[in-house]
Amino acid sequence: MGRDEYERHRPTAGERLDGAQLDQAPFSGVGWLADCVLIGADFTNATLNHADLSGVDLRQAVFRDLNAKGASFEGANLHDASFTVADLRGASFRDAKLYRMDITDGRVDAETQFDTIASYERDIRKGETSDAVQASFTAATWVYRELQRLFRSNAMPRRVRSYYLKEMDLRRRMAWFNSEYLRALYLESSRVVMRYGTSPWRVLGTSFVLIGICALIYPVTGGIREIAGERTITYQIEDPEAAPVPYLVQAVFKSLYFSVVTFSSLGYGDIQPIGSWARVVASVETLLGTLLMALLVFVLTQRHP
Repeated sequence: MGRDEYERHRPTAGERLDGAQLDQAPFSGVGWLADCVLIGADFTNATLNHADLSGVDLRQAVFRDLNAKGASFEGANLHDASFTVADLRGASFRDAKLYRMDITDGRVDAETQFDTIASYERDIRKGETSDAVQASFTAATWVYRELQRLFRSNAMPRRVRSYYLKEMDLRRRMAWFNSEYLRALYLESSRVVMRYGTSPWRVLGTSFVLIGICALIYPVTGGIREIAGERTITYQIEDPEAAPVPYLVQAVFKSLYFSVVTFSSLGYGDIQPIGSWARVVASVETLLGTLLMALLVFVLTQRHP
C-alpha cells in the first residue's frame, strides 16, 4: 500500500487498529498515528523516521528491520513490544512504558532519549499498596537493566553506568521499604564507600577520611609512644585547649604518621599506641584499612559500567 492510500484511510485519534499489518509502511514524518491503539501491530520493514507515535498503545507490537530515526514514542505503551534490527538514532522514548520491551540489534546514539528516571519509579511514590509499589519496582529495575544492555551493545559506557547507578539506588531504597535492614545497610555502605563498585576515588576518599579521623583520636584516647633509639617520647593530649600549639602540631603529625602505617598494616614498630582505647582504635583501623585496600583492588579490576 502506498503513502497516498494510507493518507486517504488515516485513522482518527483513539481508533483501534489491533493486529494491523503495517509491514513496509511508508510512515516517514506522519503525525496521524498519535494516540491510536495498535496492540500487536506488525511494523516489519516499516519506515517511521521522524514519525509521531506519541501516546500510541503499541503493546506486543513487532518492529523488525525498522527505520525510526528521529521518531517520537513519547508516552507510548510499549509493554512486550519487540524491536529487532531497528535504527533508533535520535528517537525519543520519554514517558513511555517500556516494561518487557525487547530491543535486539537496536542502533541508538547520544540523541536517543529515554527518561532519566523511569516512569515506573515515579509511580512508586504514588503507590497506595505494597503490591503496587513492588510491581512498579519490578518494572523500573527491569527497564534500567534493559537500557544498560542496550547502551552497552552500542558502546556507550557513560549511559550504561548512569542506568546501573539508578538501578542500584532503587534497590537500596526498596530494601529500606521492605525492612530488609541488613541488605539496606550493605547497599548504603556500598554507595558511600565505592559508589556501588564503580568509583575507586570514593574508596580512596573514604580511606583518607578514616586515616584523618583516627589520627585525631589517638592523642586523646591514651596517646602514642615513639621509640627513638634509647629515647621514648610520649604524645598525649589531655586538654587540647591548654596544650601549646607547637606541641599539638607535632602530636597530630606523629599521630597521622602512625595512622598511615597502621591503616596500611606496615607496622614499623617505632610508634605504639598507649592504653586500651588507643589499641582498640588501632586494631579497628587495621581491619578497616585491609578491607578498604581489598575494595580498591576489587573496584579497579572490575569490568563495570
